[in-house]
Amino acid sequence: MEKRDVIMVVIGLAIVLVVAFVVKPMITGKPVDMSIPTKIPGITTPTPTANVTSGSVPSSSDEMYAKYKASLNQTPPTLAPTLIPTPVPSWGGQSKDLSFVNPTQYGQTPVPTPISHTGVALQTSEFETNPMVPYVTIEGKDPGSTEPISMPFPYWELRYTVDPYATTFVGTTGNKEGGVAPSSGAEVFPSFSIDVIDADQPNRTVRTITPPGGLDAALWKKGKEYDPRPWVEKFYEGVENHNYYFVITPHMIHSYRVDVMVPKQYIGKY
Repeated sequence: MEKRDVIMVVIGLAIVLVVAFVVKPMITGKPVDMSIPTKIPGITTPTPTANVTSGSVPSSSDEMYAKYKASLNQTPPTLAPTLIPTPVPSWGGQSKDLSFVNPTQYGQTPVPTPISHTGVALQTSEFETNPMVPYVTIEGKDPGSTEPISMPFPYWELRYTVDPYATTFVGTTGNKEGGVAPSSGAEVFPSFSIDVIDADQPNRTVRTITPPGGLDAALWKKGKEYDPRPWVEKFYEGVENHNYYFVITPHMIHSYRVDVMVPKQYIGKY
């Protein structure tokens, strides 16, 4: 192709573009359509169909507005009130008497499962230098099971004293006229025990307490150096709160007294 032919082609294209983009819009009054054609010759685009039996198909904005209107008519959910636990008041230092209850209310047969105690030497040196005050007191002469008590203290003592019958031998001898005289006798052996029961697990006996060396009123009468009363049992609870009741079993006892003692420094703290 010669140079002259190329120039003629360029001039022709320029004339076509001027007519299409300048002259035609001026004559028709419409702007030039620069959009991409949606239909390509030779290719058929399927028309989507909607499963609508009647009425018009709502737009997404209509659906959102309908949901908004429906939400305005809904009753807001009722929130459950927040329960604030009532604080348990600390112990004010007032001692109380612990009464006996019907033991059938526990409905259990305690099984000894003693709690092992650790760090006794360290805690003993700390607590035994502080004065102790009574927390609860149990007095009586008959066997029984006490009502439960809450024990929020890290350390407490069980002090008890017993007034037993004298250990004696009572015997009788019959008439010798008929030959060998018949005889009979009986000896009194007092005893005393306290079972400390976990009230939250009534099948568990925390500790069974008996007076070391037994009960010998005749020996104790010889002087104070022979009298071991009151006996003391020590309990180290740590930081947990426990509930206990006591099963007291006396035999040949005039009376007994049991005091649960706690350090005075605990008043107002637990």
